Amino acid sequence: MSNLSRLTYAVMRAPAGLIAGLGITGVLLAVTASAADNTAPQASATMSELMTRIVQPSSDAVFYVSRTPPQTDEDWRQLENKTLMLAESANLLLIPGYAQAQEQWLRDSLLMRDAAVAAFNAAKAKDLPALEELNNALYESCENCHTATR
Repeated sequence: MSNLSRLTYAVMRAPAGLIAGLGITGVLLAVTASAADNTAPQASATMSELMTRIVQPSSDAVFYVSRTPPQTDEDWRQLENKTLMLAESANLLLIPGYAQAQEQWLRDSLLMRDAAVAAFNAAKAKDLPALEELNNALYESCENCHTATR
């Protein structure tokens, strides 16, 4: 297992308080250091392409779930797919080519990921009230990031 893999595993398994204690800056430095490694993940599209082609359509599925609630098993499956794409897109925001060397970026990306994972789980459970409740956390991550970076 590579050093980056061990670090990633440790960060993913560590309690939230421990991660905060280590400092967000340390995590950013570890992600940035992996950019020198040829096997490190790299961005495949521009930030605009990622946002307009994946993040925005996927987040809209959550933002507008009350307007057009899923009716059939297929509708719920499509919502699961979109919320999973949104969660994985948040992970992409942490790789070289997308990641910004700002603590705010990391906080907002993790907030987006946490909200999207919760939305994915709610969609799997067909829990419409939970999805509606997650709108605020997802919106907060988007709005905070856009305010800080635009």
